[in-house]
Amino acid sequence: MRIAYSQAFAVNIVAGYLLVLLGASLSLLAAVWWVKAQEWLHSGPPPPAFRALTAAAFTLFTTGIVWQLVGYLRLEYAVGW
Repeated sequence: MRIAYSQAFAVNIVAGYLLVLLGASLSLLAAVWWVKAQEWLHSGPPPPAFRALTAAAFTLFTTGIVWQLVGYLRLEYAVGW
């Protein structure tokens, strides 16, 4: 069986990749929101919903990267780093 079709690859690598994609999509959404919201851009702190969105995007993106790195180590693709 090819590694791309194995369950271990899907759990260890693809799940982390999907988290990275979700975090990147949320950060793009936050960037669009930042550009569209001219009224609070220079007048003070951003709304709590915007800060929650950026925090979720950063958390999901970094968690996905760490998940992939740990997955590669579990599958022994990165032996000898």
